[in-house]
Amino acid sequence: MKNSIPFIIYYILILAQANAQNTDCSMAKASMGKAFAQPTDISKMNNYDVYFYKLDVDVERNTSYISGNVSIYATAIKNLTEFVFELHDTLKIDSVIINGAKKTFTRSNGVVTTSISGTINQTTKFTAVIYYKGYTIQDNSAAIGNGLNNSSSLQVTWSLSESYVAYQWWPCKQVLYDKADSAEIWITTDSVNKAGSNGLLVKTTNFGNGKKRYEWKTHYPIDYYLISVAVAKYTEYNMYANPVGVAQPVLVQNYIYDTSAYVKSMLNLTPGFIENFSTLFGTYPFALEKYGHSMAPVGGGMEHQTMTTLGPTSAYTFNIISHELAHQWFGDYVTCGSWADIWLNEGFASYCEYIANQNFSQGQPASWMSSTMAGAKNAWGWVYVHDTLNTSTLFNGAASYNKGAVILHMLRYEINNDTVFFLGIRNYLNTYKYSTAVSADFQKSMEQTSGKNFSTFFDQWLRGLGYPVFSAKYNVINNNLYINLTQTTTNTATAIFKTSIDIRVVYTNGDTVIRVWVDSLSKIYQLNVTGRTVTNMFIDYKDWILNDLGTIVKDPNFNAVDNVSDNLQLILVYPNPAESLLNFTNAKDCKIEITDLSGRSIYQTYFIEQNSTIDLSNFDKGVYFIKIENGNTKHTSKFVKY
Repeated sequence: MKNSIPFIIYYILILAQANAQNTDCSMAKASMGKAFAQPTDISKMNNYDVYFYKLDVDVERNTSYISGNVSIYATAIKNLTEFVFELHDTLKIDSVIINGAKKTFTRSNGVVTTSISGTINQTTKFTAVIYYKGYTIQDNSAAIGNGLNNSSSLQVTWSLSESYVAYQWWPCKQVLYDKADSAEIWITTDSVNKAGSNGLLVKTTNFGNGKKRYEWKTHYPIDYYLISVAVAKYTEYNMYANPVGVAQPVLVQNYIYDTSAYVKSMLNLTPGFIENFSTLFGTYPFALEKYGHSMAPVGGGMEHQTMTTLGPTSAYTFNIISHELAHQWFGDYVTCGSWADIWLNEGFASYCEYIANQNFSQGQPASWMSSTMAGAKNAWGWVYVHDTLNTSTLFNGAASYNKGAVILHMLRYEINNDTVFFLGIRNYLNTYKYSTAVSADFQKSMEQTSGKNFSTFFDQWLRGLGYPVFSAKYNVINNNLYINLTQTTTNTATAIFKTSIDIRVVYTNGDTVIRVWVDSLSKIYQLNVTGRTVTNMFIDYKDWILNDLGTIVKDPNFNAVDNVSDNLQLILVYPNPAESLLNFTNAKDCKIEITDLSGRSIYQTYFIEQNSTIDLSNFDKGVYFIKIENGNTKHTSKFVKY
């Protein structure tokens, strides 16, 4: 999610280098304080499982007053003698009715305890209906928004409940891992208004007294903070997407009060984003209902399930629209099971901005990544959140958003195969679909898919602090290039970062990119460069790793012949371009993989001879990448088949 806030000093001082889409989203969420439910209250709420919510509320565009009732359908997990839920003390409760009988209740700091006057036995289904009314509180006490808010100047009322303030406008159970199986949201309002919400608009009832009821229903599981309402004199602006795996087009339904050509042009990007993300991550997860946007002055966007709340006009950008859509997979389809794992929502959605930038002509992937890397370096805490009631930590743009995105970028680099990387993400989503997951679940999915162990990776980047600073000196002795790569860290809490990294060696007549494994503070690599004159060297020249660079110098006094850690044989690949045969020298014991430009694996083999050949006769004409791996040494280059 993305939004702007009264946290402007944080924006200027800490996130000046972060890309605007990340700050917009994080800052909307950054005014959150503490929720009132205590562990004992949550324990009592966990004695039942919610399977359906029905909200039947009256909301107008010119006030934050709300009235109506909410029905909670649940199953007792244990024998119940009391029913506990949350509703802010500002809102008056007229009655609580359980299984048709009115019950007594007590209230304390937003927690409502209802006496059942008997027992609801374990596994028994029951229904609680809460009638309530009042003006919603406007103090940003526990989230990025005010629960239910109103703009008198724009005449729009909207909800924003992340992370702990759904209870500021409707009675609910604020526990992430208890998703309702489905929900209905009925909104009665002035007949000149439109009211947007989750799922499909299944019915509109005109009462003939100047009032109209919009009846929305979602058949998909939904978390409490993703249920929403938005009311204004909206104009409906719709379009359709055609993602893979869906028989019928997906409705993209937009409720807007700014009907300018600019806003519409930005909304027109949505179908292409849906289709692209569906190809990469699996079919849009709410395809039988819709996707869309409700406009509201939230400063950025909030990923309400199937209908993002987005606005004002300045929020209608390439990056924000792609970010909030991505949340439908990362946050709504699979929701973080703990607020400590918020990066699973925000880091993923942020990285999808980069993916969209890579895949659409309007995008600028290099500048996006450079800006995000710069923002990630400002992270003062862990990406895995230790204090989930601290707003500036939970929705820290530098950590949860920027560094979360960079972690995925670095994981993609370590896997070194886009086919496997995106398959791993699809496996993760499919395993935890319509449910919740934590960081360990994502790690497990990526390890199982790739066959690699990422314990060190996640320990240092997700739960560690700081980042590495690399320096290097090099010299050529007897046709061998010796490279001394050294590392310091920006935070002593992480003594060393173990990572692969690319070194680009430039010659007078070309260059070679080698991928090396760094597992010590100082390591010396040897590369045979017979027949070549080394003129320069670059480290991580494509911005794959979160790092800073110190000095990279040629040192004629550097003599490390007897201290080599890794001997990197220069593997020669020729001719290039090639017509029928591709030759390799110094390639013994190397794993070879050829991929196309999309990362799709075309050919794999293992060489047991020093000199080997690959037959290209069955390859289509075009550009290909060659990935050569020998132990911890990795080389990547490209060739043209003509």
